[in-house]
Amino acid sequence: MTEALYLASDDLECTARVLSCRKTQEGLWAVVCDRTVFHPQGGGQPSDIGWINEVVVRKVIHTPEAIVHLCEAALGGEVSMAVDAKTRRLHSRLHSAGHIIGFVGDEYGWHATKGNHFPGESRVVFEPQNPEAIQLTEAEVLQSEVNALISQKLERRITEIDGLRYVTWGDLRAYPCGGTHVANTEEIGKVCISKIKMKKGQITVSYSLEP
Repeated sequence: MTEALYLASDDLECTARVLSCRKTQEGLWAVVCDRTVFHPQGGGQPSDIGWINEVVVRKVIHTPEAIVHLCEAALGGEVSMAVDAKTRRLHSRLHSAGHIIGFVGDEYGWHATKGNHFPGESRVVFEPQNPEAIQLTEAEVLQSEVNALISQKLERRITEIDGLRYVTWGDLRAYPCGGTHVANTEEIGKVCISKIKMKKGQITVSYSLEP
C-alpha cells in the first residue's frame, strides 16, 4: 500500500522510494512508491500531475493495492516528488466549491449524492427523497447563497469518524471525502452557477469558477 500524504497535508513535495515500475501498453511507466503527495483521480476529482525526479507524471490512479503514477520514463530507488501547484489549486477550488453547493442544496432538502469537479464540466447531483415536493430555485439565487458562504472565510476542518475522512469548513455539515480542498473558503473565489435542471428525479447543478 502507498501512504497517501495528501490526506493529512497540503505539501506539494516529498521524497519517496520506488517499490515497482513497469511499462504499460500505452507506453507509459506505472510507478508505485511507498508514499506520495499526488492525489489520484477519484471522487469526482481529476488526478494531480507533476514530476518525479523531473520525469513528467501524466496521471495518477488508485488501485486496490496502491496509488499508481503514470510516468513518461522508468524510475527506481529514492525519488523526489513535486505536484504541479497550479493544477492542484484549481482542482481543490473546484472540489471545495462542490461541497459548498452541496451544503446549500441540502438546506433546500435536495440531498447531494455525487459530484463531478473536472474543469469545464463541474456539477453536483442531488437526489431528493420526494422529487414531486421539491421546488427548484433560480440559478442566481443559489449562486448568491453559495458565494455568501464562501465570503465568510471559513477555515477547513478535517476529521476522521469510524475510519472515514470528513471534510468541511467552519460549522458547515461535513461530507466524507478523500479529495483535496482549500484551507479557507476565501480561496475558492467566486462560483458561477450556469444551470439547474431536474430530470428523472435528480437535480443537477452545473457550475464554474471565476479565474
